[in-house]
Amino acid sequence: MSEALTHEIDDKRRDRITLLLAVISCFTVMNVYYNQPLLALIAHNFGVSITTASSIPSLTQLGFGLGIVLFVPLGDTIDRRWLILIKLGIVAGLLVLVGLAPNLLILAALSFLLGVFTVIPQLSIPFAAQIAPPDKRGRTIGIVMSGIFAGILMSRALSGAVGTWLGWRAIFFAAAVLMVLLALAVAKYLPHSGRSTQLNYWQVLRSLPGIFRRQSTIQAACVTGAFLFCVFSVFWSTLAFMLAGPPFHDGPWVAGILGLVGITGSAAAPIVGRLADKKGPAYTLGVSIFIVGLSSIVLVIFGESMVGLIASLILLDLGVQAGLVSNQTRIYSVLPPSYNSRVNTIFMASYFMGGAAGSVLGGAVWDHFRSQWALGSLSAVLMSIAFLMHIWFQHRIKMKAAAAAEDRLTLPADDLEIQREPAA
Repeated sequence: MSEALTHEIDDKRRDRITLLLAVISCFTVMNVYYNQPLLALIAHNFGVSITTASSIPSLTQLGFGLGIVLFVPLGDTIDRRWLILIKLGIVAGLLVLVGLAPNLLILAALSFLLGVFTVIPQLSIPFAAQIAPPDKRGRTIGIVMSGIFAGILMSRALSGAVGTWLGWRAIFFAAAVLMVLLALAVAKYLPHSGRSTQLNYWQVLRSLPGIFRRQSTIQAACVTGAFLFCVFSVFWSTLAFMLAGPPFHDGPWVAGILGLVGITGSAAAPIVGRLADKKGPAYTLGVSIFIVGLSSIVLVIFGESMVGLIASLILLDLGVQAGLVSNQTRIYSVLPPSYNSRVNTIFMASYFMGGAAGSVLGGAVWDHFRSQWALGSLSAVLMSIAFLMHIWFQHRIKMKAAAAAEDRLTLPADDLEIQREPAA
């Protein structure tokens, strides 16, 4: 958003824009996750194995990560409102094509492209961070992130129910109509953001490696975020298979209903944001890793009962949501607002790469062991590594901050942009 427009927005209008961004993020992020509860139906439809069907959500998430790298940096160089509108139109068309896919190969290719262009939530987050005052940034990001997380979870409920009664293709046609409605709302209510830097697209892309290399806080957020979302995907990419087999023998609609249970985690996002504003996001991140680790232990011990499965799910969604809000709050505090889209690009690309890895790992482990115990053990190991990395990065950040306040520096003086705008 342009500097002048930012100052013109009062608190009431800022709250309305934030809510609109949360709604946009909620309904667009659903497109990435519709396929997960439908994997058993897709595998049966095309006559493929569980491992092969699990490649569909992996490709969607890999596409999402690539789309973040290719398109989200544009938010620093051109108007995000126009970017959102254009992408809503493209996504609507891709959803129709996914629903018409005649074989698994075409479905896989279209799912990858759908992920590439469904980066609209990652344009909304920097938008919200830029219009928020520093003392309310955690809360504002938490509201938009709660929309994203609610969308991730509601998508499973919707696709599971629709897939059970109307077949796996129907949800994609319905989603295409929803994208058109969202485009109308964006055109009417979302203000123009303007551009926040004078760099061109290629200069912005070239600055990404330098930002990552020199910012320990961003590195820490990328690593811990990737591990958290990896565990999240391990669970959710295999849930439909867990429920389809013994001892549950349930259909995809149950996986969808369980998604609604996980919305408790998204409801906690603004609370986590406020706590991060008060106690610091590093503290809430550590707590979130512990909660996700606890969910893994619950899955190991009680995963073959529905009560245990639900308890593990609630802890997982709460912990992952808390970790995501904590990391988002951290990364926007180390550089000026003109870097918001690029910082978000780096973080979310790594985040969804972790999610893609989790889908592959989860599918492979389930295909081999067919055991909640194995999935929980895998998740516990991943969270143990994440916790050790969190401690190591915190030590590294403190040492560097004590020596030279490294995390408050931007890029070296020979960077094109640093000559135009100083660090915060």
